Amino acid sequence: MPEQQHYQGDDGWAKIAEYLDAVSARNILLVTGNSTYRASGAEQSLEPVLREKEVTHLTCFHTNPRVEDVSQLLNQIDNKESYQAIIAVGGGSVIDTAKLLKAFWINPPSLDEYLGSEDIRELRPAALPLIAIPSTAGSGSEATRFAVVYKNKKKYSVEHDDLLPNFSVVIPPLLASVPQHVAASSGMDALCQGIESYWSIHSTDESRKLAAEAITLAWNWIEKAVNDRSSEALNHMAKASYLAGCAINITKTTAPHAVSYPMTSYFGITHGHAVGLLTARFLTFNEGVTEEDCLDARGPEWVKKRLHEINIKLGVITGDQASDTLSKKVTSLGLEASFSQLGIKTQDDIELIIENGFDPERVKNNPRAINASSMRRLISSWG
Repeated sequence: MPEQQHYQGDDGWAKIAEYLDAVSARNILLVTGNSTYRASGAEQSLEPVLREKEVTHLTCFHTNPRVEDVSQLLNQIDNKESYQAIIAVGGGSVIDTAKLLKAFWINPPSLDEYLGSEDIRELRPAALPLIAIPSTAGSGSEATRFAVVYKNKKKYSVEHDDLLPNFSVVIPPLLASVPQHVAASSGMDALCQGIESYWSIHSTDESRKLAAEAITLAWNWIEKAVNDRSSEALNHMAKASYLAGCAINITKTTAPHAVSYPMTSYFGITHGHAVGLLTARFLTFNEGVTEEDCLDARGPEWVKKRLHEINIKLGVITGDQASDTLSKKVTSLGLEASFSQLGIKTQDDIELIIENGFDPERVKNNPRAINASSMRRLISSWG
């Protein structure tokens, strides 16, 4: 996998200018969110960096990138051979969109055709350096080789080593202007990615070290980052998000992420919020792992030790206690903790989630096997 340069600090804008000079980039594609680009202060700070450059600015209008959105943006780019770099400034969806543009820059088949193909060798991303500047502390997309895209409300993941941003620049002050509910959902995403990576059947010594630090930082600082916006808290949450992304880049996500996507598509629950609710339930569910349903080759006792380590990081002993304390953390951030209050009220609602929330690869990454029946119980018991 290509080496990534990474920098975190308030003076990240100067580092971006240095990087653009180093790669001789004068013609830039800039990909940003809609209002957040200006509200975060990124526009004002980046303007001097790009003053002597040729810049084409594309705006992402949807929270979750859709196939039709990416295709439309691709069609807006003329003379693709003239560009020398892509800069993405925004949340995970903006960075994912920039990755998808790079992935399908000059490459047949189309994105729509690719999603129906099992031959990943068809994907040949453009040799354009990608600079990722996150404006939320959550998805960790600046640290991964994955990009999420939706087609007909179904989530797909496009993966390639060359989609890992060449330069990730985390500038904590950008996080200060994010609306509270966005900050809360994003922060919960970072925390839960750390937890999922730690218990993943693909975890390694390296990924667990990254995930452990991400969990500790996020758990200790998420409330101050969301509710108080202190510079110290924002700095710690930005680091937690990046580290969780690095961990997920090794292990991929697991069952809570897989099941969360239809909650977003069909019920409008923000991604990190849905993941937080599900992770709370899986902390209890996974603790019940046995020889019969353990998916981790290292065995159920090994899994239980890792789960106990997660519990300790959350300040508790058992999975039930961890579930309860994570649920309380969700509400402390101003997020609803009841599925029914979020619109998931009937058996038909639950069946819709189950029908659309079992990505075989992601569910199989979970240390304990889960089927539709156990998933029904897990969701309906929440209330």
